[in-house]
Amino acid sequence: MDSSIKTTERFYYGWVIVALAMMMHALTTGGTNALYGVFALPLSDAFGLSRAAILAATASVAMICSGLFSPFAGLWLSRYSPKKLILLGCTLLSGGFFAMTFVTEWWQMSIIYGLCWSTGNTMFGALAANTSVSNWFEAERGKALGVASIGMSVGSFSFPPMITWVIINHGWRSAYAVLGCLTIAAIPFIARWYRDRPEGEADSDSDGHTQGGSNWADILRRRDFWVIGICISICFAGFNGVTINLIPMAVDQGISPTAGAWLLSVTATFSVMGKIIIGMSADKLGPRKALMIPLSMLIIACLLLLNSPAYPVMMLASAFIGLSTGGAIPVWGALIGTYFGQRRFAQVMGAMNPLLVPLIVACAPFVSWVNETTGSYDMALLTIVGFIAMSFTLIPLLRPVR
Repeated sequence: MDSSIKTTERFYYGWVIVALAMMMHALTTGGTNALYGVFALPLSDAFGLSRAAILAATASVAMICSGLFSPFAGLWLSRYSPKKLILLGCTLLSGGFFAMTFVTEWWQMSIIYGLCWSTGNTMFGALAANTSVSNWFEAERGKALGVASIGMSVGSFSFPPMITWVIINHGWRSAYAVLGCLTIAAIPFIARWYRDRPEGEADSDSDGHTQGGSNWADILRRRDFWVIGICISICFAGFNGVTINLIPMAVDQGISPTAGAWLLSVTATFSVMGKIIIGMSADKLGPRKALMIPLSMLIIACLLLLNSPAYPVMMLASAFIGLSTGGAIPVWGALIGTYFGQRRFAQVMGAMNPLLVPLIVACAPFVSWVNETTGSYDMALLTIVGFIAMSFTLIPLLRPVR
């Protein structure tokens, strides 16, 4: 390791990795997940399709393909040099952005989102970022993962208004080009400052292989894998289902869309707090106990939203939603690191991602369907509470860690 980047008593180089992971989170969350809705309208106008069809051709395809690819990406991040895979992922993702500037048919979008975006986002996004941080931290893993995941909030805050301005003034093709330039600009930072692991730990050999990874069957036989996956899936699905329907809930009560949008701003703000506070609690209390905190926050949010509450109560519920989703992200990483270790972190998280997809994809349409059918969101909210209550009964099945 170069003398200029050695870990010293005053400074631990792992925090440089946290900064790089924060950048990766911001570019992938802000550049992909936060922009599906932003691009839906201009793409709908350009190709003469409904917004639902555009979202199916882009967001749905990307999510499904990412879920299918994630186990393989996790295995590769465990067995090979993460740096090389992250650089490849960044290149693929930026290539996907640039490719979108040339599309002339809707099916071409699906190919780009299914190939370039899903693979690039998986090897450069949350899976790679969380793996990078976990490789450098053990005692303060929850705190470090929480700090790194602030990049998600930064990306979600900054990219939508910026890209919306580009679309309005220069068109959607130019917006994709801007995203491509921003993403590819990360390559010099990764190439210069990224390091796979601390000095003295086993690193990749001359062919890029490491000693990480294990048999998938061994992982899938572990009860801890299924308990963590189910609990986190319920938490993420509940957050996704409630958040996507938050503005419609407000509008149905006569609240303006602008005022409703502030609910999402509150959620994003408290999400940052949740990532830090609950991430640190995972280090202090242990991730097993800390898992109860975001789940409890989501229960409180759902109960507050019952019976069409007033706007101030919805603001309070939005704060609890933010704390829940923000806290769940570092707790998830801390759980995997604690129960499966650093070397299997990427493989386990990658294998767990497909387990999360079905419930997350289904929850938001379910919440909307219940409201359309019954005229109220209450039954959907109580269903989410019921699922969370079930997850509380599963947590004791996680073996205590000394």
